[in-house]
Amino acid sequence: MSKHHRAFKLELAKRAQHESSRELGRRFNVSSRQIRYWSSVYRLHGLSSFRHSEHPYTSSFKLKVLNAMREHDWSISYTSAYFDLSTPGILFQWQKLYSLEGTSRLHPKKKGKPRMKHNPSESKSAKQMTEQELRDELDYLRAENAVLKKLEALAQAKKKQVKKRP
Repeated sequence: MSKHHRAFKLELAKRAQHESSRELGRRFNVSSRQIRYWSSVYRLHGLSSFRHSEHPYTSSFKLKVLNAMREHDWSISYTSAYFDLSTPGILFQWQKLYSLEGTSRLHPKKKGKPRMKHNPSESKSAKQMTEQELRDELDYLRAENAVLKKLEALAQAKKKQVKKRP
């Protein structure tokens, strides 16, 4: 999500057509470079600017942007404004990843923790299990039992220490 709302960007981009981006930056506490970028996006797209409809950007879109930039010999700033990207920094990252590892790095990566898989709590009945599966389950249950006994012993030892202190 963007730091600034779309309406704010549009307003500053409109004003930057007639006012100094440095003066606007001081007045609204935004960098003049950012205002100049918004202004160029606004000049290219008008009122439909800052929509960013392709979130997350697909690998084919990223490749299309990089190819257009190379074919037309456009700058990073102009190319990102032409394709209405949220910032030129995104295009710089795509260019870097593409030059290092090719198209494989342009695929969007999932963020956050992976979802937990649902494991049914019902296990196979003992008659359906092989001998090896039964032995493995027995070992697991013995280990689990030992851990629980150790935990209980530690909890009791802690209670005794608390009683001895006063």
